[in-house]
Amino acid sequence: MHPAHRIWALTLATAGFFVVSACGGGTTTSQNLAAPAKQILNVNDGTEPNSYDPTQQTYTYEAGVGREVFETLLKSNAQGTDVMPAAAESYKVSDDGLTYTFKLRSGAKWSDGKAVTAADWAYGYQHLLNPALAAGYVDPFFDTTIKGADGYADVDVSKASAIDTFLQGLGLSAPDPNTFVITLQHPAAFFKWVVTLWVAEPIRKDIVEQAAGGSFPSSDTTKAEIWAQKAETVIGNGPFKISEIVPKDHVTLVPNPNYWGGAPHLQKIIEWFIADANTAYAKYQTGDLDAITVPLANVDVVRNDPKLSKEAKVYPKLTTFWMTFNAQRTPFDKPDVRMAFAKSIDRDKLNKQVQHDIQQSILSFIPKGMAGYDPSDKAQSFDAAAAKALLQKAGVAADTLNKFKVLTRNTTRNKTLNQFIVDQWNNNLGLNMQLEVIDSKTVTSRIRKGDFDIYGPDGWGADYPDQQDWFDVFFKNSCHSLNWGCVDLPGYDDLVKKADTELDQNARNKDYATAQKQLIDSAAVAFIFQDYEYNLIKPYVGGLSITASDDQSLPGNFFWHDPYITEH
Repeated sequence: MHPAHRIWALTLATAGFFVVSACGGGTTTSQNLAAPAKQILNVNDGTEPNSYDPTQQTYTYEAGVGREVFETLLKSNAQGTDVMPAAAESYKVSDDGLTYTFKLRSGAKWSDGKAVTAADWAYGYQHLLNPALAAGYVDPFFDTTIKGADGYADVDVSKASAIDTFLQGLGLSAPDPNTFVITLQHPAAFFKWVVTLWVAEPIRKDIVEQAAGGSFPSSDTTKAEIWAQKAETVIGNGPFKISEIVPKDHVTLVPNPNYWGGAPHLQKIIEWFIADANTAYAKYQTGDLDAITVPLANVDVVRNDPKLSKEAKVYPKLTTFWMTFNAQRTPFDKPDVRMAFAKSIDRDKLNKQVQHDIQQSILSFIPKGMAGYDPSDKAQSFDAAAAKALLQKAGVAADTLNKFKVLTRNTTRNKTLNQFIVDQWNNNLGLNMQLEVIDSKTVTSRIRKGDFDIYGPDGWGADYPDQQDWFDVFFKNSCHSLNWGCVDLPGYDDLVKKADTELDQNARNKDYATAQKQLIDSAAVAFIFQDYEYNLIKPYVGGLSITASDDQSLPGNFFWHDPYITEH
C-alpha cells in the first residue's frame, strides 16, 4: 500500500481496469513495422531509481525499471479482474488457504542463460525479508502474511545469527527445482495479489556473492547490494535487461534473449530521468520522447492543438483523494459536522475549474475501475442547504468554526486545490476559514503528531486491485499513521479483518461494502476526486495495453513485451 502523496486514467465498460489500446499505425504487419534498429521507445521515468535491486525498491519510478527486468510469479491481467501466470505457469492453494504452491515455467532462464530455479525464488524472498536491509514493501504485505515473518520487526539486525535464524524459519521452501511453496500465517485470499508486487522476485545468490567478492554475513547491508549497482551484474528473469546505466540521466533496457515469452518487438527502451515536466513536454514536441504526462498548465493547449489533441490519452488511476478532519478535536468528532463539510464541496466545479476536467469527482473510497467501486451511496453529494442543516443539528454555530485552518503543503497544486475547497466552505457554510500553508516536510511531521484541524488532499493508491489493500488505512491503530484524523469507527476494524481472512470472495465483497458504507456515511473523510492521467503518446507507438495500474507516466508498462514502433 502507498499513500497517494508518496507514489505516483473515459468510461469504464466493466468493473476492472480500463484498458486503452494505443494502436499507433494500426494492425501490425511486416509492411508497417519499423525496422529493428528503429524499434526504440523513449519515455520519461522522472527520477533515477535509488536501487536496481527490485526487492529494495519502493517508488513508482523504480517499479518502472524493476518490473521490466524481473518477473513475478503471477501478474494482473489487463482488466485487473484476476491474476494470470507469469514466471509461474500455475499455482494452487490448499483447502485451508495456508499453502500456496507455484509451479515454475520449465525452461525459464535468467538473462545470462542459466536456468531459473525454485531455490532462486526462495533466496529472493529471503533477501526481500532480510530485516537488516529494511525493504520498504515488507510491511505490511509480507511480514503479516508469510509464516514466521511476523517477528520481522523484532530481529536484532546487528547479529547475523539472529537474522539467519529468522530467515530459515520463514514459510518458504523449494521441494524441487520447479516448485516454490509459500506457507502463510493465516488464510489470506488476497495473497495471490501480494505475489504480483514487483518487489517479490527471484535473485541469484551466486551473482550477489560474486559481486561482493565472496560470501558475507547477512547483517552486511553494503555487500548485499553491490550486485545491483552495475548493468552487467543486474541479472533478471524479465522480458528486458539493463544494458546501460547513466547516473542522473537515463537507463537503457534491451531484450532478454532468454526470456520464456519470446523476443519483444522493441529492441530498446530508454527511460529518462527528467524531473521537470515542462522539459519533458518540450522533448515530446521535438520527438525526443514518445510518451509523457501533460503538465497541468499545458492541458488546454494540448486540447486545442489539432495535432496534439489526437495524440492525447486520458485514463483512470486507482487512486482516491480526500480531505481529512481531525476527529480528536471538537467538533470534528461529530459525524454530522464532518458530513456538513463533505456536502459543501462542489466537486464537479472543483475538477472543471481547477483541474482542467481531468480528475473525476468521487463520493466513495474504492475508485472506479476496481472491484468494490459503488457510486450508489450519495451521502456526501453536494448540497449546501443540507450541509447547513447538519451543522444546526449538531449544535455548532458557523462562527465557532472560523478558528480552524486547513493545513496545506506548499506546492502550487495543493494551494490551488485547498483554496478552492476552503472558499467552498466559506461560501456554502457561511464561514471565514483560512489556509495554513507550510513546507511539505513540516506538514508530514505535524500530521504524524495530530497537530492539525483539517488536512488534505490526502489519498490512497492501489498496490494491486484487491480491496484488502485499502481498508486498513482507517484502522484504529493507524491513528497518526495513515488514519491521520483518528476517526472512531465502531466495529470497523473487526469487520475488515474478517473480510481480509475470508476465503469466500462473495463474503469478502459483502463485508468490504459494509465497511465502505460506514466510511462514507460517517464522513470519516470527505472524498473528493479520483486521479486520472493525461498523457501524450506518439501515433507510431502501437500495441500498448494501458491499464489503471501502470506506473506513473509510463503508459502500458505492465505489458511492454507487446508494443512496437511503426514506420513514421
